[in-house]
Order: sequence, then structure tokens, then C-alpha cells
Amino acid sequence: MARVGWGYSYKRTTLVVCSINIVAALFVLHSLYNSLYINKTSSNVVKYTEDQIRRMEESIRVRNAAEPIELIKLVKEIEKEFFGQERVVELSRPVKIKITDEILLRLKELNGNKNVSVQQARLNH
Repeated sequence: MARVGWGYSYKRTTLVVCSINIVAALFVLHSLYNSLYINKTSSNVVKYTEDQIRRMEESIRVRNAAEPIELIKLVKEIEKEFFGQERVVELSRPVKIKITDEILLRLKELNGNKNVSVQQARLNH
């Protein structure tokens, strides 16, 4: 008996399924390559107007001016003094009060329009 036409066998079915998988994998790789290539070549450059640039620069300047630079420097100095010491000394109550008053005075000098009594109440509790 001779075979006529396409017969179904496991070998042919496996060959067809593998061929479809290879074509699908090549299509996916092609799509990924094209998407990466498009993202690299297309530069997302935003063009700002002169007014927008001026406003951004002004915003940065205002933010920098609002930073409490003197307070940050003072805190860093205090941290250097505090962490630079190797031994711990227990301070008496009058000395603690004097140091607290000195800190409050410096904070008051830095923040003249802030409510010092609220800060002092927070330090006492």
C-alpha cells in the first residue's frame, strides 16, 4: 500500500509546531529590536520658551534663598562638637538651662519672625 497525500504523524506535527514557534520567536525578537532602536534614535527633547526658563530659574533661586543655610551650618558645627567628643559628661541642671537658652537665642536670631515660645515649650517637654 502506498501512502497518498499528507498523512498525520507525530514527526510532521512536531515539525509544524516547532516551525510556528520559531517564526513567532523571530517576530518577537524583531519587535523588541525595533522598539529599542526607535527609543534610542528618537530623542525626547523638550523645548521650553524663554518665559518658562525664566520662571524655572526664579523658582530655583527662591528655593535656594529659602534654605536656612546658617541654621544648617550651626547644626553641623554642633554635630561636630557633639560627635567629636569621646566621653560623655553629665551636665548639671543650671548648665543645661544655660545651653538651652543659648540655643533658643541663636534660633531666635535666625528666625526672627518665628514663634520662639512654641519652640521653647517643645524643647522643655
